[in-house]
This record gives sequence, structure tokens and C-alpha cells, in this order.
Amino acid sequence: MFKRIIYFFIGIALLASCSGAHREQKSDNQDNAITTASLLRVMHHDDYTQVDVVNPWVDGKLLQTYILVPRDAELPSPMPDGTLVRTPLERTLVYSSVHAGAIGELGKIDAVRGVCDAEYYKIPEIVQGLQSGSIINAGSAISPTVEKIVELSPDAIIVSPYQNAGYGAVASLGIPIIECADYLESTPLGRAEWIKLFGELFGNTALADSIFAGVEQEYDKILQAAAKAETKPSVITESITSGVWFVPGGKSYMAKMFADAGATYPWSDNAEVSSIQLDFSQVLATARDADIWLIKSHTVKSYADLQKAYELNSEFAAYKQQRVWVCNTTTTNLFEEFPFHPERLLHDFFVIFHPELAGADATTSYYTPLSK
Repeated sequence: MFKRIIYFFIGIALLASCSGAHREQKSDNQDNAITTASLLRVMHHDDYTQVDVVNPWVDGKLLQTYILVPRDAELPSPMPDGTLVRTPLERTLVYSSVHAGAIGELGKIDAVRGVCDAEYYKIPEIVQGLQSGSIINAGSAISPTVEKIVELSPDAIIVSPYQNAGYGAVASLGIPIIECADYLESTPLGRAEWIKLFGELFGNTALADSIFAGVEQEYDKILQAAAKAETKPSVITESITSGVWFVPGGKSYMAKMFADAGATYPWSDNAEVSSIQLDFSQVLATARDADIWLIKSHTVKSYADLQKAYELNSEFAAYKQQRVWVCNTTTTNLFEEFPFHPERLLHDFFVIFHPELAGADATTSYYTPLSK
């Protein structure tokens, strides 16, 4: 009898314990808030947010784990494993203008207090800040000036990671380095969803969610329109430079965009996520008959320029049929906008690939027909 009583109370205690644990789990939301990006996970807990960046080069491994804790909050106990980042960020060094643009769209451009590769920035607030000295130029992203970074004393450094590349002396400064692997996503919407990470970092999650929802909706609208096309033109991109021709890998987000806009891509069977390095003969052999040629350049403005740059460029069908389009990268904001707004570039592709569906009044934002 006594043993049965003991077992009864033990059972009650265990049920209470399990019930308490269940309540705690329900209040601590550990679901991944990311729906499309494959290299990013964001999990909200009661007193912190955990951000995992998946290693793009090693299957099943993480590149980084960040523990985001509000500035005015106590640290969680026990402290989870990962790099502590106090949010919202207020004094940040940004290596890329692409990420600065995302921060600006969230209304937090004032938090960018230092940049690398300053000559590539077109954002008015950044340009003005560099001129006035309120924003520090930390030099090249490949080899930044450590003294400048120490002088700035940023609360975080936002970078694009590269395989087997470290951060030199910067890594020893004790400043959180946020590795944004967005450019290695295999889909355009996957990359665009990284705006949510910036919402977490800069304290504007609602706006970040709204921006991505709008991007997703517009992208799908264009995708559905392109699906109605009766024909799919083939497309090639870029041109030879210093003996090398870089084309998007078959699993890259750019190849995905060509498909979504209703085109075929000669390297669609390739397994690379990043660019493929080819020579001219390889490109000509594979894509001589491509219907459309897209080039990003600030020097090629006419067919004469294109042939002058490389005589055999005239061998492509797109050249002969005058179906070459060029994006002047010095006068457009392509690089700054399309990573987080792929729907804008997709619209350009749709207009170029399917003018019969886009309509006579449709215009492009980045590409224009090459001048005759």
C-alpha cells in the first residue's frame, strides 16, 4: 500500500513536470521563420533570436550561428552557443553596397557608419556621408584598413563569405562578423528572403516581412504570365573579358530567373550554383544560335563596339539578328536592387523574352536594346 502511494505521487510529479515543459515549449517559438531561403534559418525564442547560416560548401554543416539579444535586455541564462549580437545594430561596417541598400530600404541607413569599396556606392546618404566624414571608408573589402575599423568601433561587420577565405586581423578584433551568404542561394526568392535577416538585425522585422511578401507576390505574378508563352527563346549572357567568359551556373539563381521568365538556357544542365569560367570557343560551340544576348557593360553601346571588343562576337545569331540588350551598370541600379528585388529584373526579362505578352507599352528598368 505504501509503495502504491509513493508511485502515485511520483506519477503526479512527473505529469506536472511534463505539463510545465509543454507550456514552456509553446511559449518559446522555435519554428524557422524562413520559408524560401535554403542557407538561412531564423528561430525566435523568449529572450533571444537564433540565426543559423548554413555552410554553402559543406553539406550538413553550419557556417555561423548568431544569438541576437535586444540591447536593453539581460543575456539569456544559460547563454546558447553562438556569436552574441546586440540588436538593433546602430553603428555598423558594411562590406557591400547590396547589403547597404537593403538596410536603407528598412529605413536604417543611419546605422551604416562605415563601408568598404566606397567607390561603388550610389546610395545618396552613403555618398554624402563619405564626403562629410560621418561615414568611414575602410578601404578594400579584400584587405580593409584595420586601423579604420578600430577607429569606427562598429557593433557588427556585415560581409559576404567566400570559400576558404578568412578575415585576417579583422577577425581578431572581437567584433561580430555577420556572414551573409545570400548570393549563394539557388533561387532569386531565396536570396530576396535574406531581407528578413536585416529586419532582425536592425529592428524592423515587420517591414522586412512586408517587403518580402510584396516581392514574392509580384514575382509570382510575372512567373504566371511567362508560363503562358507559346515559345521559349534561348538566352546567353555577358561577353569575353581578358580571355575569359563567365556565365551563370545551371543551378544559379540567374539561370532560375531565365526559366521563370520563359526562356531556355544553354547551360541549364550544369550543376554549378556560381559562375562557370569558359573560353570563347566553348561559349560559341554551345550557344552560337541563342536568340537573345544580355550584356552588362558600361563600354559596349553599339554593335560596332561589341564587334570591336572581340571580332568573333559577330558570329552569334543574336548579334546577326540584332537581339542584343545591354545594361549600363554605371547609370542603372541593377546591382544594388535586384538581389532583394528580383521581381524587377524578372520584369525586364519578361519584356525582352516575350514582348508579345508584355504589350507594346511595356518598359524595362535596366536593359535597353543595343544601339545599331
